[in-house]
Amino acid sequence: MERTASNFDFKILEVTLAKLDSDHSSSALSKIKNELNKFFIKAKCKDVFYTVNTDKLFFGMRVYPVISGEDTLRLLGDEHTESFEGYYVEIDSKLLDPMLYLEPGELVALLLHEIGHIAYDTDTIDEVRAQIDSYFARSGESFSLKSSKGLRELFAYALKDAVMKTGSIFAKLGNTEMVADSFVAACGYGPELESAMKKIVSGISYMRQEADTRFIALSWALRIAREFDIFRIPAIRTLNKAIQLTGSNLEKKELKYTSRVLSTMDEPVSEGAWENVANFFSKKAMEYKRNGIKGIKNDVYELNLRLRAAEDMDELMSIIRSCNTKISILQDYLTEDIPDYEREDVLGCIQMLYDIRQKASSDKQIKSRYSGYIQVTYPGID
Repeated sequence: MERTASNFDFKILEVTLAKLDSDHSSSALSKIKNELNKFFIKAKCKDVFYTVNTDKLFFGMRVYPVISGEDTLRLLGDEHTESFEGYYVEIDSKLLDPMLYLEPGELVALLLHEIGHIAYDTDTIDEVRAQIDSYFARSGESFSLKSSKGLRELFAYALKDAVMKTGSIFAKLGNTEMVADSFVAACGYGPELESAMKKIVSGISYMRQEADTRFIALSWALRIAREFDIFRIPAIRTLNKAIQLTGSNLEKKELKYTSRVLSTMDEPVSEGAWENVANFFSKKAMEYKRNGIKGIKNDVYELNLRLRAAEDMDELMSIIRSCNTKISILQDYLTEDIPDYEREDVLGCIQMLYDIRQKASSDKQIKSRYSGYIQVTYPGID
């Protein structure tokens, strides 16, 4: 049966994936990359890797978005939803094991699903942001990424890991799937995706575990960030240990790079060293921060209006996220050499944002869109 979506024929992908176990040459991998780039317009495949995995746990397939240390400043400080411009694909040789009995169409369905969450589904980065926002809302904390290149690179790795796992079948089998499922169905591979998932769950026993591992690296990075100077060296040891455990060569590359950046930082981190590290903060990020400061009073006024009109949990979480973002920007700004009157003004804005966040995250009567009232409870931030 010929499968098409938007007049695209997936036959070349099917044929190439069917032979990948015996032919995973650079030519075959380039063919997969070229076909993906013909079909996925919004995001470009940078490369496709085939990993011969003989002695490590099955990881199936991984699609890593392109996120640099500098990108973390934008991703964590931007409220707008977005997909990613680039990604890397890695295919586990165990996915082609004859014992799994995966058909070519099922392999294509898995590939479309994994890439779809990166290329077209903004829910992945939004869910990761929500995890970070919830952490700050509960703890009442915030931290600055500008002071340390190492911390930015650590978060870049954690974000890649969380985004990849949030949208991946291989990280959350059994959980509700998101937008890319309808996308796969529109490509004509809906039944194949379902059958592939059943075969993987029945064929790989440890894939049936109920524990949610999607945000482990992110939670770990958040804990490290609280006392980065103290936990930098233990973090390097953890990264090096993880290199020995993973079967994914792409993940090894990410772990090695992050460990190397943390290892080359000056120790101990003196006041002068922090000044040098601050030079890593790009001109673009500085301009973004200063532009954010200019409109902060209008933002506070708008957030108050949104809070009064809030009718559902999603809107309240969006308000909390906005407050977290603006608090972080303002606290970064306080590290600059600014006049006392301006510092007082910024501190006043921070307090107003704290008040808004407190109201949004506490018990609140929200008018139902249908009838009556519902009671929604949010975790405290004290």
